[in-house]
Amino acid sequence: MGHPVHVAHEIISPEKGETSSADVSRQEEDDAVNTCETSTNKKLTEVRQRVIDSLLEIDDIKLQVNPHILAQFAKTIGYLEDDLYKWQLRSRRCKRKFALAQASANRRELVMLDEIDNALDEEFAEWEAQLAKRSADQMELLEILARSRPLSPSETRELKELHRKLIRRLRPDIHPDLPENAHRFFLIAQTAYENGDVDTLRVIDTATEDCEEIEDMASPSEDDTAIELAMAEAQLNVAREQLDALKHSHPYVLAELLDDSVRLVERKDELESEIAHQKEAVRVYEAKIAELMEGERR
Repeated sequence: MGHPVHVAHEIISPEKGETSSADVSRQEEDDAVNTCETSTNKKLTEVRQRVIDSLLEIDDIKLQVNPHILAQFAKTIGYLEDDLYKWQLRSRRCKRKFALAQASANRRELVMLDEIDNALDEEFAEWEAQLAKRSADQMELLEILARSRPLSPSETRELKELHRKLIRRLRPDIHPDLPENAHRFFLIAQTAYENGDVDTLRVIDTATEDCEEIEDMASPSEDDTAIELAMAEAQLNVAREQLDALKHSHPYVLAELLDDSVRLVERKDELESEIAHQKEAVRVYEAKIAELMEGERR
């Protein structure tokens, strides 16, 4: 009988430079993970940039655009609206004063104008307080206009560039772990930006160079990056909501009127006409009160 034939199963190892199918599979998985991590990191960087851009726009509207709109409105339309409110209040008070005086005369009582005025002081106290506030606000805006100095184009560019740099470096909601003095510098920078103070921003830029963000050498895990991305996206949504609210509220909405010269002239004409009407009403009621008191003296 012949000997049984034993078939040798040769183990073939990959030659130098070749890769097994298992290694290829693992490499493909690693590449996919790295691609995913790279994509997440890229998106995180993009979202953080959009957060910064939104916060910068919010600051620009609050500190530069809105104050400028208020100042422009005050000297074109606002002062007329305040004047109209003043004459409306005087007209309403004169009408009420005449009504009370006439009621006393009808009852054949002695008309005591001093007592009537005291009663009207209480009745109109809230409106008078509003008038006083409007006058104080107008005075403050006029003071801002009086002390403001127009910036040159180069100064305006530098102002915005410095502000952008300092926001990136010092804003607490971007860098919550910065020391307390950095937060104080940030508040000073905001005030300086509002006032168009380029010199102060230059000083803060030099004083806070050590606050430049230092990149963490340890690469965050994929889970950590995903969490940071979710937090950044939530921050972006909040910033966009704030920005949208600012652009649809006073005084930002006045910009459209200020940019429309035709509507501006029409509105000024309306206000001046109504002021003249209220002044005439005051004159009429004061004349009626004087006539009533003349009759009382006879």
